[in-house]
Order: sequence, then C-alpha cells, then structure tokens
Amino acid sequence: MYRRTRLKDVLDLAAPQTWTGSVTPAVIALAISYHRLRSLDLLMALCLIVIVLLMQSAVNAFDDYADFVKGTDTLENSPDAEDAVIVYGMRPRTARNLGFAFLLLALIPAAYVVIVRGPVPLVIGAIGAAVLFWYAFGKIPISYLPLGEVCCGFVMGGLIPLAGVYLQTRTLDFFILVETLPPILGMAVNMFSNNGCDIERDRPAGRRTLACLLGQKRTGTLYRILLLIWAASPAVVLAAQCRWTGVFVYLAASLAFLHLVIRQFRIQLGPNNRDAVMTGATTLVTAVGLTYSLAMVLG
Repeated sequence: MYRRTRLKDVLDLAAPQTWTGSVTPAVIALAISYHRLRSLDLLMALCLIVIVLLMQSAVNAFDDYADFVKGTDTLENSPDAEDAVIVYGMRPRTARNLGFAFLLLALIPAAYVVIVRGPVPLVIGAIGAAVLFWYAFGKIPISYLPLGEVCCGFVMGGLIPLAGVYLQTRTLDFFILVETLPPILGMAVNMFSNNGCDIERDRPAGRRTLACLLGQKRTGTLYRILLLIWAASPAVVLAAQCRWTGVFVYLAASLAFLHLVIRQFRIQLGPNNRDAVMTGATTLVTAVGLTYSLAMVLG
C-alpha cells in the first residue's frame, strides 16, 4: 500500500501552489514598511519569506495528515495525487514527520529574528502557530467549523504583515491590521472558495464549514459578494487614508486583472470546477496583493 517517499512527494505535500498565500501578505508587509521608512532590511525580509514558506508547508502537511486520518480524503473523492499525497501511497507518519521537519527548519531563521529583534515576533508567530495547529488537530478542529475563513484571514492576512512590519520598523503598530484588510479578505475568500467546492466531500466527513451550513446556492451568492468587496478593498483602504495617488495606481493597475475577477465571478463553485476555481482564486490573491503593494509604495 505504501511506497518509498520521493522528492516529488515531499514537494507535493508542501504544496508550492499554495505558497503565494503566505508570500503575498509578506510582500505587503514589506511595501508598508518601505512606505514608512523608504528602506528595507533585506536580511530580515528574507527571513520573513523563508519562515512563512516553511510554516505554510508545515500547515499543508498537517492538514493532509489530519484529513487522511479522519477519513476526509479518500481515493473516491481525491482524484489529484498532488493534492492527496497520503491517499496515493505516502505513509501517514512520514507526512506528519515532514510537517514537524518544516516547522523545525522554520525555527532556524526564526531564532535569528528573535535574537536580533527580541520576543515580539516570537509571540506573534506563536499565536499564529497555535491557531493553525488547532485548525488541523484540535479536539474539534477549526477546519470542521464555520470559523476557517476568519482564522485563515486573521493569521495569514493579518499576523504575517503585523510581524513583517515589526521586523522592519521595530514598532508594534496594530493599525497594520486595518491596512491589511485586503489580504485578510483575500485569504478568507480563497478558503471560502475551497470550502465551497468541497461541500459534497466535507458533509459526509462531519465537517460543518460555513459553506456546508449555507449550502451550494447561498455559498455561491456570498462568494460573489465577498469577491467584489475584496477586489475593491485596497482602493477603499487607501482612500480612507487620503492616499489618492495610491488609489489611482491601484485602480489603473487593476485593469490588468479585471478579466480574472469577472471570470471568477461567473464560475460555479463545485467539485467539477474545483481546479479552475482554486487556480483563479490563487492567481487573484497574487494579483490583488502585488497591485496593492505597488499602490502602497507609490502612494
């Protein structure tokens, strides 16, 4: 049943296709920092990106492990071997151990960050790690509750930039959570699109995600509303700060990905469209995030 673990299996478990979800908030943190300081500590920037990539890889590994152990992922409902590595032959304990290995590797740059910047980034990281661990392994995991979107948005869209700006400015400024409303919404919408496609798989496994509670039709309606709010949120946040140059830059640059928003708005959430939905959502996370970052720097 189980086969020897290959390098490709390790990469599939780490799921590089999801890494933009971590890197984009980190880039936004750097853009906010550069707007304030007009300079960046490149070594700290590199540490931030490496840490979030390894943490994301660990989360992906633990999530796959938990889904397999709880019976959510099976051969019948997981046609993609890259998205269900354990189902297709990796030993569950190998996946679990690789998750811990990713975490241990993240501790190397994290230790340097704590030595240089003090305990604040460690506390922020610990809060995020605790939430993400609860997401996969809690007695009642967050992934089984209608809280996943909120937690994902807060941790990835909010805490990553909060820590990233602190690494650059040495200032703990909670106003960052207002400036990072776009990535918070982006991470939440991204997860909601995933859960909206997995209703048929999640309900038999006992999951009660927001999408499961709303049902397919109402999930589709709410998804489209949130999609439009998210796409408009960078301009709203910049306008609230009277940064009109940034508003202009974002609106002008957003014309380049407007067709992606329209396509995502029209697509139907569901298992048959899952790949297209998730590819589109991930692409939009990157496009909106990088465009917002550019507007932050220039505005």
